[in-house]
Amino acid sequence: MYYYNLFRFPRVPLMMDISNLNIQARIKAQLLSPSVIYGVYLVFKFVEPNIISSKPKYVNLMYKLKENETLHAYFATWRKDKWMMVELYRFLNKDGGDFEVLLESFSRCYCGTGPIYIEGIEFRAINNVTHEETEKSKDAQQMTRSNSSMGQKQQFPADNDETLELSENPNEASKLSNGKKHHMLSAKKVLYDSSNVKLFKLKPSEQSRFGEVIEVLSQQVFRIKCKIESQILSPDTDYKCYLIFKLSEKCRGLHSPVNVRGLHRPVKVEGQLQQSKKEAKAIYFRTPKEWNIHDINQVPKQREDGWMEVNVWKFNSKDQLRKDCIHLNLKLISYEGTMSGLIVCGLEFRPM
Repeated sequence: MYYYNLFRFPRVPLMMDISNLNIQARIKAQLLSPSVIYGVYLVFKFVEPNIISSKPKYVNLMYKLKENETLHAYFATWRKDKWMMVELYRFLNKDGGDFEVLLESFSRCYCGTGPIYIEGIEFRAINNVTHEETEKSKDAQQMTRSNSSMGQKQQFPADNDETLELSENPNEASKLSNGKKHHMLSAKKVLYDSSNVKLFKLKPSEQSRFGEVIEVLSQQVFRIKCKIESQILSPDTDYKCYLIFKLSEKCRGLHSPVNVRGLHRPVKVEGQLQQSKKEAKAIYFRTPKEWNIHDINQVPKQREDGWMEVNVWKFNSKDQLRKDCIHLNLKLISYEGTMSGLIVCGLEFRPM
């Protein structure tokens, strides 16, 4: 079935079942500038009206390239012409060549059950990305995979200007670096309902400065709820809040049962601001493909102490004060699947 388009093409196909697209496309990448990095985009539109937004929409498009590896493009963006586009791949154009893709499915959970229009495949030059940056991104993905389950002993940064202060409370630690205060809270203190054995598993750990960590069991949602006394942080200072974590070697929820390399599913972070206003962002616990990185999400980084960290929130130490305390209330929601196998060491608050 075809839809008569008033824009670039006279007709475009109408796909009735988004969970079983089975669209195979083979395109000769001609008329492209040499030595330029291009992004390859699928251009489509939902038949049922969608609210146009400046924020990317989660669609989880599954597809395969000619290497036959199952890939995922998680977020689509709206265009000015009210069509949507989702990036599938990036490449450095050397001598042209063929581009082959098999489009498999969109997420019915987030895209509904209605049909969509497929306008075509578009190649766009990515002017702000160099070939070297693309290679670095690939190297970072490899490093994350190899280090995410490392078992190393705790190492505190060897900075002469840094002083570590262990609190009388075994679930807290503070340090002073370059005149600014850092603070860290244990997983037991920040995970809401952390003693619930149906949700979490408390485990001893020599790799944690707190002597224990918490493993998240099979659940799609968990909450971070804690308060920080204002005198612990530097006054009127912008802080980033980092979740310190590792992934269990037996991690299931963040992996695909048919892909041994595992999925890099994003996780939505909702934060309560002021009274009823909410703000949302997305994070990854595994470094995704470069086309899945947008302004709305954060990717993990390797720490010197062997753990991983990802920025989950930011705030100013003078804001949201209630009785000389800053209250942090976050909800982490996996878009699809559970977060089983996530091992949380704690939260660290560092000045920006």
